[in-house]
Amino acid sequence: MVAFRPSDGEKLAPVTSLDAHRGERRAPEAESEDAPPALPDLEAAAVRALSRRNLTEREVAKLVREKGGDARQAEAVLERLRELGYVDDSRVAEELVHRLADGRGKSRAVVAREMAARGVPSDIGDAALDGISDEHERTVAVELALKRGAQLSSADDQAFTRRLTGYLARRGYAGDIVREAVAAAAAERRSSVRFR
Repeated sequence: MVAFRPSDGEKLAPVTSLDAHRGERRAPEAESEDAPPALPDLEAAAVRALSRRNLTEREVAKLVREKGGDARQAEAVLERLRELGYVDDSRVAEELVHRLADGRGKSRAVVAREMAARGVPSDIGDAALDGISDEHERTVAVELALKRGAQLSSADDQAFTRRLTGYLARRGYAGDIVREAVAAAAAERRSSVRFR
């Protein structure tokens, strides 16, 4: 093994400049760390994120900025994704209504808050929420109360009412709907035979 020792007047070159000394070219990202990412890279990152779940336009713009892009690049990425049909706020709103209201029994108020938090414009959110009528919301609340009430069979009447009220309130139902649903579950509880 040969050991290299510079003489008194020589200095060792930094490792990063050895490639340039030999005539080799470094990768462009190594040349300038402050350069903004290329538009295709930002588009690819957005498409990867969209492959995992639907995103609103606001979420895509935020993602582009987090990846180092500026407002102009964010708008360019959004325009391209709109052309491809990958970004659609109304589709996100419909998916939230289906998943939260229909699937999890959440109230219109909870769905509206989730839409606002995700950046769905209010006019698009209102149009999606029109599919949830007051009567539908009452029916779902009563169904949830009956199902949950069956699980609370060992609780006394006070605990039954308190737990069921809390359960429905956490799902965002208004007080009058909660009272109606709890009353229906309590009536069902009184009419059923209980063994102790």
